[in-house]
Amino acid sequence: MRAGPETSGLRHGEWPDGPDDQHNTADTPMARMLYHGDDAASLQTLTNALLAPHDMIFRDSRPLQASFAELHSGRIAVYDLSYGADVVLDGYEGLDGYIACIGHRGRAALTYGGGATQFSPSLSSPGPVLSSRWDADTKTRLMCLPRAAVDSAARLRLDGDMDASLVFEPVIDTRSGEAQAWLRLARGFARGASGYLAASPLALGHYEQLLVHALVALQPHNGPPERVNDPRPVTRSALHRAMSFCEDNIDRPIQVADMAAAARVSVRVLQGEFRRRLDLTPLQYLRDLRLANAHADLRAIAQGQASGSVAEVAARWGFPERRYFTTVYARTYGRLPSDTVRHGGCTADAWAVEDL
Repeated sequence: MRAGPETSGLRHGEWPDGPDDQHNTADTPMARMLYHGDDAASLQTLTNALLAPHDMIFRDSRPLQASFAELHSGRIAVYDLSYGADVVLDGYEGLDGYIACIGHRGRAALTYGGGATQFSPSLSSPGPVLSSRWDADTKTRLMCLPRAAVDSAARLRLDGDMDASLVFEPVIDTRSGEAQAWLRLARGFARGASGYLAASPLALGHYEQLLVHALVALQPHNGPPERVNDPRPVTRSALHRAMSFCEDNIDRPIQVADMAAAARVSVRVLQGEFRRRLDLTPLQYLRDLRLANAHADLRAIAQGQASGSVAEVAARWGFPERRYFTTVYARTYGRLPSDTVRHGGCTADAWAVEDL
């Protein structure tokens, strides 16, 4: 770490929760402060391990006043990072995964693959060299996606052999509807992963999978195009294979691409078959299957064969948001979840009609 020259090209950003939001990481549900202080060596040890090896260069004599918080750590990780000093982060080479900057406040700049690009929202891929410059007031929210998960999604979705990991266009262009859709997913996940989503590992895993698959589908990259048509004839057995796959893996986070791979057809062909034969999307079928399992668990509670609450059952089957679960359950079964268990077995926190 050494003093560096003043740099230009810094641009103001917008915090991912909105330009007027006074969001404080310490107030985020279950956010874990990894580091807070002025020891540059300790901070760099952490960021080298959790982000990527790099050099930190101080641009002036101001002391470090850093904050590094973990909002979620799972298949995908989300961090809030600020340095409280003017710094250059250099020497990022050979990222082992993908780092999305989904928003920042303060002034910052990014050089990626030898050229200047916007600091956020942006996506850094394995391969290109990057460096960044942060003013003392800069705070950024980072999302780390593992290379193996992106590679797996690419193999399922793209039409061609994957000889190397994808390199994405670094700019997440907010003028694009596709980019806006992915950013909404990413920012929603960052807010919810340590809150309501944490109650349901199944829903959390599904959301993580959705983020990875949506990134491959929506963000421009150097890989082959998405598989559209399948030359093989489609039979009813393909649909049955997809349905059996869902039943056998109902307790795991499943994406449409996983179902298509099990059915041995493309995603779009599978979507067409579900719509034509069942008048459902694949994910609607999966939701209904999980809802049926939740209904069976609630009936077991009512019959004294199991214990638990409506909230616990809903979370177990991937429905962490109570209003949504209550609504879809009532629409399907003609009564509230709490009505199913009101005659015994359910603890007092069962959701009732006033929750709607």
